[in-house]
Amino acid sequence: MNPYDYVQKEPYKLYINGEFVPSESGETFDIINPANNQVFAQGYKGGVADVNKAIAAAREAFDHGPWGKMNNYQRSQLLLKARDILARRLEEFAALETLDCGKIYGSALYYEAVKGLDGFEFSAAKARCLEGKVIPVGTGSYFNFVMWHPLGVVGEILPWNGPLMMGSFKVASILAAGNTVIIKPSSWASLSMLALASVFDEAGFPPGVVNVVTGPGGVIGSALVDSPLVDMVSMTGGTETGREVIKHSAATIKDLALELGGKSPNIVFPDVDFEAAVKWACFGFTLSAGQVCVAGTRLILHDSIYEKFLAALKAECESMKAGDGFDPANNIPAIITREHADSIWRYIEKGKAQGARLVTGGVPYAEPELVKGNYVPPTIFADVTPEMTIFQEEIFGPVLSVTPFKTEAEAIELANATKFGLAGAVFTRDVARALRVVEGIRGGQIYVNTYFSKAINESPGTGWKESGLGVVSGIHKYMIPKTVFVDLADRTMPPG
Repeated sequence: MNPYDYVQKEPYKLYINGEFVPSESGETFDIINPANNQVFAQGYKGGVADVNKAIAAAREAFDHGPWGKMNNYQRSQLLLKARDILARRLEEFAALETLDCGKIYGSALYYEAVKGLDGFEFSAAKARCLEGKVIPVGTGSYFNFVMWHPLGVVGEILPWNGPLMMGSFKVASILAAGNTVIIKPSSWASLSMLALASVFDEAGFPPGVVNVVTGPGGVIGSALVDSPLVDMVSMTGGTETGREVIKHSAATIKDLALELGGKSPNIVFPDVDFEAAVKWACFGFTLSAGQVCVAGTRLILHDSIYEKFLAALKAECESMKAGDGFDPANNIPAIITREHADSIWRYIEKGKAQGARLVTGGVPYAEPELVKGNYVPPTIFADVTPEMTIFQEEIFGPVLSVTPFKTEAEAIELANATKFGLAGAVFTRDVARALRVVEGIRGGQIYVNTYFSKAINESPGTGWKESGLGVVSGIHKYMIPKTVFVDLADRTMPPG
């Protein structure tokens, strides 16, 4: 397979109102492979005029187009058709995701692309069983029921670290709920969403139901947040960007769903399967080179196994190999951009300067092929205290902070000692202890004796504290309830 065979030669176009169009300005941007920093494609760069056209198209499609007249079964069938088209082109999309994001191809194909497929399939099923509920009313002869309605026009702002997977299951949920959508991919990773527009087009979604507009977040994202024609904005990204979205949404009081930063704790007690715990601890912070929001980047390690565990973890990390994601021998992929890699290196230098003990990594690769790309080796800092920057701030790279603990209470206190509350894990054979710790961790997605979610679509997590906004997860995130009271008695009158 030559992955570049899947790349189109002309610039990728925006998708607005059922048509592939260049941007109004005609301006393009380079699409760069993080593995070697080579430009391999171009896309049209959207602006205010483009996003406003997309918003108007989505509004018209929701209010007056055939989409609003479709029943749940018909929407489900379109989603299943899109799923089948994506399945037919799965290798293409995995290759594009690997080229654009620097991923390991096997992970992109067998995990992320497959999870994207599952998102379409799961949402197609959910579209057909969107149920309300009947609520017992304690007084009077009333019948009370709750219905769920689509919110309307949704602006979906996607991250750069998993656009195919996250874009697929988020957009599928938005559509299954009956909304229309404007997808704003990250400027660092737009390719899979630009290509996915052709899937929606081939599946036959009515014009305006799905729109894809590239461009800077400060332009496209701000227009989505500011527009009174957009009913909801959903965003996955950094906490600071989330604050800006919250601030600007005040003008229109629109619904928000924000999936933000994380600094997730991984607590390891001494009564564990030692080898398995070491491998999960390594996997938890090195998957996708640490560019995962729920990554276990704070290892909270019992002092009785502290040095032994660190030695084993060091050996595990040093056995890993960085390089181009299409080489099956490699398992450390590239960092998305040189700019982001530089940010990770600054955090590594802060860790050294603030007195953390460097166990492994922390020095750039010297191999010529790796120097061309954006690679950071798995880096472990031991003896990290809560006052240190690398304990508190999200680095979003393969950097692990390790902190010792003695008691269960101390472990929970350390786990909660940041502003984030996205995910976390506990490793122990004591079930009662595991459940106590799970109860104590202030986070929305917790793992026991494993790391990372095993059911993204069935059981999505929500962010606590500064890790998110919007407590409803899944398809209902993109819907709004309506409660209805029916008087069953004859000729009742108001009191008084």
